Amino acid sequence: MKLMAIIGSPRKGGNTELLVDQVIAGCRSKANVEIERFFIIDKRIEYCTGCLTCVMPSPGTGECVIEDDMAELLERMKKSDAFIFGTANHMRTITAPLLNFLSRMLPLMVFKPTYDDKGNRIGGEIITKIQEKAAAIVISQGEPYFCSSLVYEVLENNLKDFKLHRAGNVISMNNIEKGEVGKRKEDLKKAFDLGVQLAVMAGYA
Repeated sequence: MKLMAIIGSPRKGGNTELLVDQVIAGCRSKANVEIERFFIIDKRIEYCTGCLTCVMPSPGTGECVIEDDMAELLERMKKSDAFIFGTANHMRTITAPLLNFLSRMLPLMVFKPTYDDKGNRIGGEIITKIQEKAAAIVISQGEPYFCSSLVYEVLENNLKDFKLHRAGNVISMNNIEKGEVGKRKEDLKKAFDLGVQLAVMAGYA
């Protein structure tokens, strides 16, 4: 099983990373897992400009015009069986690095247009190069109650857009201090169990 763990938090050794590692451990308990785990901030990923050259039909090219680390990451995403998307709650939404990463995933979408008998484009559908694969959501926040559904909705809706199958999510709260989730045995177990479910959904357990 090829698993890609994408950590959107800019803080290493923090609560998001600890939860993601528990999901990985759950996967490993059920499958032989080849893991690619990285912090987005460690990669050279420029901002998406929204030109849509990568996704639109001719004169679109199907490729991103920006030359950075994202092209290779997209190729490896195509070869992965499952994904973990981890984020902290920053300003009531996902982190800035993860938001840009999702934007730069656009080349994984393919727009299939439909035309009328005069050759005018009248609609179409989106397929993706990673559809039907499994994905898990990990969220950590400092507040003791879930203070923003937007964090979850942004991730859930993007997973739907890329036609990924969501294995589930773990949302851990009241993590004010770095690494505080390490004391939350219930949340750590939920993350582990999510990893088990991710392996099952990916067809490796």
